[in-house]
Amino acid sequence: MKVNPKIAYFVSSHGFGHATRTVAILNEIHSIDKSVEFLLVSDLKEGFWKQNLTSSINFCNYRTRTDVGIVQKDPFRYDLEETIQSLSKFLKSTDIGHEHLAQTLNSMGVKKVISDISPLGVVIANRLKIPSILVENFTWDWIYESLNSEKKEFLLISKQVKRIYESVALRIQMKPFCKKNDRAFQVNPVHRQFRQSPSTIKSKLGIDPSESFTLISTGGISYKYQFLQKLEQSSRNFVISGNFKKITKSNNLVFLPIDSNLYYPDLVRSSNQVVSKVGYGTAVECWAAGKKLLGIFRDNFRESNVLRKFLKNEGLVHEITLENFDNGEWIQEINKLDGLTPVNREGKNNGNRAVAQKILEYPSI
Repeated sequence: MKVNPKIAYFVSSHGFGHATRTVAILNEIHSIDKSVEFLLVSDLKEGFWKQNLTSSINFCNYRTRTDVGIVQKDPFRYDLEETIQSLSKFLKSTDIGHEHLAQTLNSMGVKKVISDISPLGVVIANRLKIPSILVENFTWDWIYESLNSEKKEFLLISKQVKRIYESVALRIQMKPFCKKNDRAFQVNPVHRQFRQSPSTIKSKLGIDPSESFTLISTGGISYKYQFLQKLEQSSRNFVISGNFKKITKSNNLVFLPIDSNLYYPDLVRSSNQVVSKVGYGTAVECWAAGKKLLGIFRDNFRESNVLRKFLKNEGLVHEITLENFDNGEWIQEINKLDGLTPVNREGKNNGNRAVAQKILEYPSI
């Protein structure tokens, strides 16, 4: 099927939280206006979009790196030297490169560009004189600014990236956002909708519907778990998302491939609690499902303090250290979640509708 996209959506290459909230927004745009078609620019495989987007959405996938973000060694640690080197090359390429991408948007007749914190999307939109909309809960200049004390190169980088963001036509901030912009349009947290019932999900996992399970994840990035033997000694069921080839069950453990066809928001809702590294996607999808979280926060990543405060205010998190996660001591701390009292969610709706309407209302070229 030939796709004639009028909206290009650039998605950050940093983690999966940006892509999952993009899905929530695209699905909502489609529910309002089914004629809208999309050009999706990211480094994600087409399979991710097909699994997460409403099947009737027409889109084409342009795979490229849309930003550097922070170069990570694993889900919890990053490499600042490599980040600086990669940023230096990437920011030069936004000035002189990406001709094919710009030509693609131009030839397809794209009328509007949305960027989930990708500076590249803003640069391409400016080059083509297309209105650009920034969707964010933080921006990279704000992250790099905090790293200046560790590497002085980040000061200049932060200023350069900030100038790019300041050129957008419209800015939309999703709670919990990190730094309020008075000129931005602010909305509730944005998350994917649920699809299948907990009983259906448990059946697919090989877990009896009457039983409960704890979901373990590191936010879509594979990690070598060191506590699997300790889990086997527990009376609880555990579903472990990781670098596994297929879904397998061994006594009280279910091993789940990161790219399995099970929809992650449904896994969260079907669980009793979640144990995970905390990023935006994990935080708001636990919030949406009302699930308590044993969370590992990255203190060297500036966004973490905002997510920590948000989840604590909502009565949804008990914090554990990476050391406790690796050695399995967290297993004894699950019961501490029982002492948390989630706040009343009344009136705190998904922000996806407000974002979708704002994008559709904003004038195109």
